[in-house]
Amino acid sequence: MDRISIHALRVETRIGVTEQERAEPRALRIDIDIWADLDRPGASDDLADTIDYHSVTARVAEMVTSMEAKLLEHVAGEIAALIVAIEGVDGVSVEVTKESPPIAEDVDSVSVRIERPAG
Repeated sequence: MDRISIHALRVETRIGVTEQERAEPRALRIDIDIWADLDRPGASDDLADTIDYHSVTARVAEMVTSMEAKLLEHVAGEIAALIVAIEGVDGVSVEVTKESPPIAEDVDSVSVRIERPAG
């Protein structure tokens, strides 16, 4: 299966279970794999024949910036729903990472990865 990958999109948003945690925006790292048939754009070299990753990135960043969520799972699910609704997308994998999470243990990051088929 062909795919388009977007690595390490950084977006600030308000996220966390407690009001204190959501008081200030924090950066999330978002990794996206979009499954699609890329034969046609590979042959035509025409942007109209493919998934425009610039547009996808801008739409994801706008949505995440404007949302307030408690869970990474919710953010990942909303991103996946946005992307699978795009014509030509066969499926998507979304990983959302919170770096330096507010927990007592020494952890660099926590992430959630979900996969969704289109349709």
